[in-house]
Amino acid sequence: MTKRLSNPSVIHVEGVGKVKFQRNFRAKRLSISIRPRSGVRITVPRLLPLASAKEFVLLKKDWIVTKLQEIDSLTSRNGTITDYQTKYHRLKYYPSKNGTFSFDLSGNELRFFYPAHRDISDEQVQEAVRKAIEETLRAEALQYLPFRLKELANEHNFHYNSVRIKNIRSRWGSCSANNNINLSIYLMKLPDELIDYVILHELTHTIHKNHGKDFWDHLEKVSLKAKVKAARVRKYRTGV
Repeated sequence: MTKRLSNPSVIHVEGVGKVKFQRNFRAKRLSISIRPRSGVRITVPRLLPLASAKEFVLLKKDWIVTKLQEIDSLTSRNGTITDYQTKYHRLKYYPSKNGTFSFDLSGNELRFFYPAHRDISDEQVQEAVRKAIEETLRAEALQYLPFRLKELANEHNFHYNSVRIKNIRSRWGSCSANNNINLSIYLMKLPDELIDYVILHELTHTIHKNHGKDFWDHLEKVSLKAKVKAARVRKYRTGV
C-alpha cells in the first residue's frame, strides 16, 4: 500500500536551519532523517500538532547539528562539498552561463553561481565555494557575535574593551591581557548553547587570566556544566 504523505512544511529552526516537516498518515511516531542533499526532514504522525514536532527538533538540536557537522566533514574529506548548512543559510549550487564565480545570500540560501561548463567537483569550483562559505560565516558572525557578546557581558557583569571577529582556525576565541576579545567566524558552526559557552569562557578570562581553579569555578557559575560543554566543543572543527 502506498504511504499517504502531505506536502512538507519548511520551517527555519533556530540553531539548526531549514527543517522539512512532512506528515505521514501511517506513521506512529516522530522520526528524523538527515541526508546530504535533502537536509533535515521530520516525519510527523497525522494527529500530532506541528508545534509538538518543532519542540521535538529543539530537544534533539545538538544531535542534529552534530550529524550535520559529520556530513560536512565527510564531504570535505572526500574533496567535494555537495551540501553545507551555516547557522542561517544552506548552500545551493546554480550553474551560470557567464563563466564566472559569484554568490549571494537570499532568504535562507547561500546561492553559489559557477560556470555551467564545469562540474561542481572541479578543484576551482570547490576552492571558490569554500571562500563563499567563509564569507557567509563572516557575515553571520559580524551580525550575531558582537551583539551576543555584549548581551552576555551585561547579563553577568563582565567588562571588556573591544571585540574583533576574525578567520581564526587555531582556536574558537581568545582574550588578551588588555581584555580585547577575538572570536572566530567558525563559531557560527556551533549550536547556540556552545557559542554562548565559548563567549562566556573568553569573558571569564577578563577576570581570570589562566585556566586555574578560580577560572573554572567562576565559569561554572555563569555557564553550568562548563567542562562538559568544553568537551563537546572539542568535537567540532574550525574551517570549511
